[in-house]
Amino acid sequence: MDFLTGYVVFHWVATWANPVCDIFFRAVTDLGYHTFYYLAIASLFWVVDRRCACILFLLVIASGYVNTFAKLWVHTPRPDPLLARVLDLRPYQSGSNAFPSGHAQNAVVFWGYLALWVGRRWFSVLAGVLMVLISLSRLYLAVHFPIDILGGLVLGALMMLFVRPPIERWAARDFRLRPAAMIVIVIASLALTFISADQTLALISGSLIGFLLGAVWLPQAPVVFSSVPRSVASTIIGVLLLLGLSITFDTLPHLPLILYVQVLVMWVIAVWLYPRTLLRLLARASDTP
Repeated sequence: MDFLTGYVVFHWVATWANPVCDIFFRAVTDLGYHTFYYLAIASLFWVVDRRCACILFLLVIASGYVNTFAKLWVHTPRPDPLLARVLDLRPYQSGSNAFPSGHAQNAVVFWGYLALWVGRRWFSVLAGVLMVLISLSRLYLAVHFPIDILGGLVLGALMMLFVRPPIERWAARDFRLRPAAMIVIVIASLALTFISADQTLALISGSLIGFLLGAVWLPQAPVVFSSVPRSVASTIIGVLLLLGLSITFDTLPHLPLILYVQVLVMWVIAVWLYPRTLLRLLARASDTP
């Protein structure tokens, strides 16, 4: 049991850890942060498949809610940085609960769904390897106990089994909702942000409303790219735009309501305003003799 909940695994990692592995696992763990998932989903939304990108986004959001509520409910501490070899470059979040690991859980949800989406054996193998490496990175960096990783993997698998099917059925109906249901979702997300005063829940709730507003509720104008270079260029510009917005928003106070509005605005820009602007620019370019 000590192997799952104690410091034995961290002592074992210290016997073979080295600077190369430090750099490698620091890079791998960045693939498990919400910034990577958001940028990847936005890119897929722009140039690959809007509906599948929406399903993937809603899966990640649902996983975020489940993980956050589980952490608040279980409320277990992370490894003590004085007793473990904590190597994460970001400030150690001592107030962030440990169980279950969000990195492990979201890795199963994100890469698992992408593997089903792509439907190729080689990609499924790659997705499996990334799930393992992202999970191991949390142990190598000593920011999670093994039991946290195991819990995250199990919850991620349950999300794929029980949450993915209803989201896919909703996608088959073009994500239609009655106006009353839309209002309830918005009010519930705001109430959750106010009542919990939790920054993570504010980010998740604002992201949900911003994405639904930009990708579903506002008038849609899908962009079809005629060439790969245009797709690549548009993706790069869009990613840089989102990174710029993120850096700008980081200068504002990190209060729950402000975070909620920030990510809401960012998603509306990303999945509604940016594609519509691209559509107009492409139309003008095609009209130019």
